[in-house]
Formats: sequence, C-alpha cells, structure tokens
Amino acid sequence: MLWKKKPKKPLPKKVLIVGAGTTGLTSAFELARRGIVPQVIDAKNEIAPTARATGVSVRSLELLEDSGVTPLLIAAGIKVKYAKITGEECKGLKLDFNDLPHKYNFLLCLPQNRTEAVMQKRFEELGGNVQYRTKLISLTKKKDGTIDAVMERDGKRLTETFNAVIGADGVNSRVRQDMGVKLTEHVYPDKWSAAEFDSKDWPRSGDEIQYFLGKGGSFAVVVPLGGDRYRAVANTPDAMSCISVKHTVDKLHFNNAFAVSVRHVDTYQKGNIFLAGDAAHAYPPAGVQGGMNLGIKDACSLARRIAEDDTKGYTKERRKEAEATISQARMMVSIAGMKNAFMKSARNRTVAIATHIKAIKKQILKKSLGA
Repeated sequence: MLWKKKPKKPLPKKVLIVGAGTTGLTSAFELARRGIVPQVIDAKNEIAPTARATGVSVRSLELLEDSGVTPLLIAAGIKVKYAKITGEECKGLKLDFNDLPHKYNFLLCLPQNRTEAVMQKRFEELGGNVQYRTKLISLTKKKDGTIDAVMERDGKRLTETFNAVIGADGVNSRVRQDMGVKLTEHVYPDKWSAAEFDSKDWPRSGDEIQYFLGKGGSFAVVVPLGGDRYRAVANTPDAMSCISVKHTVDKLHFNNAFAVSVRHVDTYQKGNIFLAGDAAHAYPPAGVQGGMNLGIKDACSLARRIAEDDTKGYTKERRKEAEATISQARMMVSIAGMKNAFMKSARNRTVAIATHIKAIKKQILKKSLGA
C-alpha cells in the first residue's frame, strides 16, 4: 500500500513592523489575533509622553472591535457628546452627537500616548512585545521575496530575514527611504499651532468640544483631555490667543507653532515591503479624519491582507481613501483660513444655517465623528 505524503504545512509568516505608534501597534495586534505575532521595533526608549492626536473616530472604534481594543479605549477616554460653536454669526450654536443614530454616538477623546499604552498592552496579551531602543539601519530585498533587515540595539547590529516589513515609522520613514519611494509635498504659507493647558475654571462641561470662529479669520478648536487639561489647535501661530472665552490658565504645557503641509506617496508597497500611516501620508489637522485614524484604517487593512495573502490591492485601496481625506483636509484649511471679511462672514452664517437643517446636520455629525 502506497502512503501519500502529507502536504507540508506552510512556514509561519515572519513580519517586521518598524514603528510602535498607533499605526504600528494596530498592525501588530491585528496580525497577532490572526496567528502572526510580528516583531515590532522602535528607536524610542518608550511611548512618547506627549500626544499629537486626541480623537478616536467612530470608524476606528468599529474596526478595533474584533481585536478587543475598542472597549479598552472607551474605558480610558472621555465621551464627548456636544460641540459648541462660538462666533459673530454663530453665538450659542450647539451640535448634539446624541442625534447621530449609531452605537458610538460620541467622539472619544484620548491622548495618543494613552491610546498607544492601551494598544501595546493588548498586543502583549496576544503574545507580542515592543523592542524599544532598536533602530532600523537598512532593508535588502532578496530574490525569493524575503527581506533582510539590519537593526541596531544598544550599539549592537544584527540581521534577520522577514517575509514582510511594514513601515509605520512616520514622516521621516527609514523604510520609505530604503524602498526608494518619494513623497510629493505641498507646504502652506501660514503657520498653525497647538497648545495644551490646565484650567480649573474652564467655563464649559467636560463633554464638549469648543469651536471658536474669531475676527480676521482665526479659527480654534479646544477638546477636553480629562481632569483640568485641554488641547487647543488653531490656524494661527498662537493657539491660546484664539480662545475667546474667559478662563484661567493654571499651567501651560506647550503652545507651539507648526507648518501645515500635505504629503503623499505614489505607492504604498514594493514587493513585500509596505507603508502605513504617516510614512505614507501626512496632511493638515482634519479633526477625527486626521492621520492617526487614517493610519489605523491602513493598519487594519494591511494586517488582514498579509494574513490572507491578498496584498496586491493594498495601494489602490489606501491611496483612494487617503486622497479623499486629504482633499477634505485641504478644503477645511481653506475654509478655516478665510480672512476676507465678506467670505469670513459668509462662512460663519453658512455654519449657523447648516446646523438647523436636519439632513445637512446629520452629515455634519457623521463627518465630525468620523462615522
């Protein structure tokens, strides 16, 4: 009797993720829950103490349900239920997120560093760990499709071979550099700013976002971070000067100006090397449509595709959504930066009218929450 040889089981995929921000960590636990525990490296010593992004969108919460991360983020964050708009033609306008017919009818406010802490803990529960103080030196593609990665940790270099590499290492991506992929970039002439401050007498409830439409075209948004701490972002070099409500600043953590630019790559992949998050795209602050949430979408898509050997359409899918988001962000920058008196007044009146039209209001709510 002839015995048939059992087919060999495919070798487990070995994946390297460069960068342990929200994009890299999402890729990590999304792969891990599918049975592929990746190696994650980051040149930092630990999770950065400061946070750029603060809002987790409705769509991100939906995507992260299957990994078990969503309830952990909700438990750690603040459910913002209202948005109040203050301006010459918009006095007392208020959006109620409860009007959105969705189980996540709120904006989850959570500083990015705390979001990363939750994500890292979940990755560890799934058997992974982040190798901090580990820097990527170079990547070399081999004829069989695998990639040799040269890394450095505490001054010592080592080389390992991987089936796939994910570059989630930000706007100055080393992975992107080794791929030979360039960013197209447009820099806006005006500076924006971000500030973080403590205020014990902030005259609003802790579940409200505040929008300030000021004179001369200035625009600012203030979001609660928990306790007495708030984050402000404005389309001027001094965010604090755009807040037109009386309050005491008990402690100013920072108030920094920054250049606003749009950057995007032509391709998100070359062979089995991929880009995700800020390594692939960066654009002006666009609320919960900002880079962190788009990076989470990139990561969820890529992890699934790698696990299912379906990476061919990754660039087409992610470029399409990124281009739409960038287009929206550009429009928001233009609208927020209106300085012409007539156009500014028209902007403010349009906002006031739109919030009273049911169909338009629903769309505003969906955009505001990233639904």
